[in-house]
Amino acid sequence: MKPLLRNLRRAVRGQETAKPTPASPPPAAAPTEPVVPAEPEQPREPRLDDIRGWFPASDQATFTWLLDHQRATEPAGDVVELGVFMGKSAVYVGQHLAEGERFTVVDLFDDVTDEASIPASERTTYRSLTQKTFEENYLKFHPELPVVVRGLSSVVREHVEADTCRFVHVDASHMYDHVREDAESARLLLREGGIVCFDDYRSAHTPGTAAAVWETVLDDGLQVICLTGQKLYGTWGDPEPGRAAVRAGVAASDAFKLDEQTIRDQPILRIY
Repeated sequence: MKPLLRNLRRAVRGQETAKPTPASPPPAAAPTEPVVPAEPEQPREPRLDDIRGWFPASDQATFTWLLDHQRATEPAGDVVELGVFMGKSAVYVGQHLAEGERFTVVDLFDDVTDEASIPASERTTYRSLTQKTFEENYLKFHPELPVVVRGLSSVVREHVEADTCRFVHVDASHMYDHVREDAESARLLLREGGIVCFDDYRSAHTPGTAAAVWETVLDDGLQVICLTGQKLYGTWGDPEPGRAAVRAGVAASDAFKLDEQTIRDQPILRIY
């Protein structure tokens, strides 16, 4: 019994005199990377393909070849577009204007749904077209609007003087009578050697346009400069300068080829 008590007393005295073991310090925190605020997203430059509409690469190239050839070799002249839809081709034309040239566009815009001379099917197709949308699209690419005329394409003669235009793009109504009238407007507005471009001259849903355009070629003296899958380009003047510009453009491009055919002794250049 006495040895047991002695052992207990030694144990108690050892606890009273033992120094506490200091706790291990916590591990040092890993250094953190400084937080760099994200840069604000830059607005994307507008692109032509953002605009709804039909303007294939072959026609963009042909517009460039012909408009730039005119600008490089001829005095300034006015430009007209009949029918603009959302503004895709008008924006492109605006990029090829020379200093001081007047660009006039004509379209029914919001009034197309109420125009009795336009078939119901076309009024339905273009019911989303508004002047506001066209102008907003155009101003994304250019600082100023062209001259905007709201009405049937036939009113263009009230706003543009005869013999002043170097280029007229016809892309309004597809009805035969309307296209024949647009062709006559183009003939009157164009100066000597000016170029007219007809859209949808061969589309399955536009037989009236096809008939009117080829009548203008076969009966009214329009000389064909070239064709694409969607547009016919011609002039009532000498077609050779335009044809030469097209040949040179295709030759310098890897994207297009040229086929030449003959209709009534006219050479017809087909771009594909």
